[in-house]
Amino acid sequence: MKIFILFLTTFLLSSCMKGKKVDLILHNANIICLDDLNTVGEAIAIKDGKIVEIGPERQILNKYRAEEINDVKGKEIVPTFYNSYIELDSLFDEYYLKEMEIKHLEQGITEVFIHNLTYNQLQVLLKFSTKMELVWHVNLTPSSNNIAFTRNYKFKKTSKLQVQGFTLSKNELKDISEACAVAKSKDLQIGLNFKEVKSYLSTILISLTDYKKDHRWYVFNLDDNDITSLKKLEENNFFILLNEYNHISRPLFVFGTNQSSNSIFFNLSIYSKNNRLDYIKSLKSISNWVSYLSFSEGKFGTLQKGKYANFSVLETPISTKTDYNTIYSNATYIKGKKIYSME
Repeated sequence: MKIFILFLTTFLLSSCMKGKKVDLILHNANIICLDDLNTVGEAIAIKDGKIVEIGPERQILNKYRAEEINDVKGKEIVPTFYNSYIELDSLFDEYYLKEMEIKHLEQGITEVFIHNLTYNQLQVLLKFSTKMELVWHVNLTPSSNNIAFTRNYKFKKTSKLQVQGFTLSKNELKDISEACAVAKSKDLQIGLNFKEVKSYLSTILISLTDYKKDHRWYVFNLDDNDITSLKKLEENNFFILLNEYNHISRPLFVFGTNQSSNSIFFNLSIYSKNNRLDYIKSLKSISNWVSYLSFSEGKFGTLQKGKYANFSVLETPISTKTDYNTIYSNATYIKGKKIYSME
């Protein structure tokens, strides 16, 4: 009898403890992982801010248990998006930045990339940085103040404000050369506005010679007729920030937003109907692909085991849409925590 009671107690306890404990489960979903295999799942388990597993609904619900289990009622879940090109107004304040963050979160955008940030603009962002919801990746103009700032700045990978390097545009050659030298010494990024620095290109490439680290320098505003320069940039490990040049063999990035229309997609038809992106490639262009620009492809950009649980539950399915201007997030999560809800 004692043995039977012991067996029954053990059985009941094991039944109560069925499944591995996680923090959050979302199910009844269409999860578009955007990995290399274009994996699609029905449920996701999350613990300590990271993805534990994505798979069929029955498998996840039987294998895991959580205090919070959400039925998303068939909605699509995608990785959170990047806006890879922002130019701020010359005069802005904390209210302007907060409004911008809300507009981005409404569309599932959690990371933004700012080019050509002036020293005065940088000071405003630094004051706002402790209140940020988004992660702001910034490249500075190569002014004397910005160069001095980067020499002394202590970079923190956990900060919501990530100063990544310099954008070279209409600048004096002296400033450009100095910015290149600082970028090499501090392991920073260089972005080239090609049409504006074309005459300095040889000098810039010489300044950056023999730099072996994974620097992710990039170029935009290209001249599609100058194939020689494009090939030279590619040989020097520059990434092309637009996808209009299909003859370039390196991974290509696509701008993620069109601020004038508040759309999360930019130029889907890319100059000709033959090059039109399907919706999976469009999604990758603002998540998976562009995560390389901020050195974060190991953490974000796709929904995979071990990566941060940064994702959006879309209000309406993107796979059935042709009008990409009306995509909104029902809920946006960062590291498994809901930071935005439409409700």
